[in-house]
Amino acid sequence: MAIVTLTSDFGLQNHTLSSVKARILGVIPNPILLDISHTLSPFNLQQTVYVFKTAYRNFPDESFHFVMSDLYAHPGKQLLYAYENHQHIFCADNGFMTMLFDDKPIQLFKLTDKIYPYHAMSVADAFVSATASLLNGHRGGLEIIDVKNTVMKRAAYAYYNSDTLEAQVLYIDHFGNVVLNVTHAQFEEARQGRKFKILFMRDEEIHTLSEHYHDVVEGEKLCHVNSSNHLEISINRGNASRLFGFSETGEKSLFYNTIKIFFE
Repeated sequence: MAIVTLTSDFGLQNHTLSSVKARILGVIPNPILLDISHTLSPFNLQQTVYVFKTAYRNFPDESFHFVMSDLYAHPGKQLLYAYENHQHIFCADNGFMTMLFDDKPIQLFKLTDKIYPYHAMSVADAFVSATASLLNGHRGGLEIIDVKNTVMKRAAYAYYNSDTLEAQVLYIDHFGNVVLNVTHAQFEEARQGRKFKILFMRDEEIHTLSEHYHDVVEGEKLCHVNSSNHLEISINRGNASRLFGFSETGEKSLFYNTIKIFFE
């Protein structure tokens, strides 16, 4: 019984998601179909990488993951497959793979079957066909490809100099919590035991890392390390993004929401 997850920017208000699931059910015997997210911001691969990366390693070994965000980003219409961390991952050749694995060497495959016409359903059919082959112990339709022959993108990292770390908004969750593109390890490496001050919109400042929301009184702001090990700005029982005017970073507005962390 195969576990198949779906991650996309399809949203929940049209037929595409249901149609993709129908294609899977029609070919894969008794799959366990699970959704990671379908409300990701369109064209925002960095957000897709964050959400998917946080989730996929929690799945049992040999799970299959169809990542269907930003399918039309590149005219090459190439589809990719990787087997990493005992997980099967399919996506379009749009930079997702290189962002997911931080440019680390991975063995990549391309799907050799021609996709025509190219749209969500034909992409789903290609992923399903390759999954069925893998479940039967075959690698037909897969060909090793050098990562240099794929679309390569890098995640936006926080910029650091001797006493300042400039971070950007990576993701805003359902509760309005604002996730930064800084992991706890990156923060501590830059901090080097020094005192710090997080400065963002409206001259708001935070001077400490909290462990829990209830470390501050209701309605008060805080910064803590979330379950994905990233720094997160929140309000205890409130909406930080709405109160402070944050919005998610996109590829064309990379430094729109900059949060500065000063060390002293």
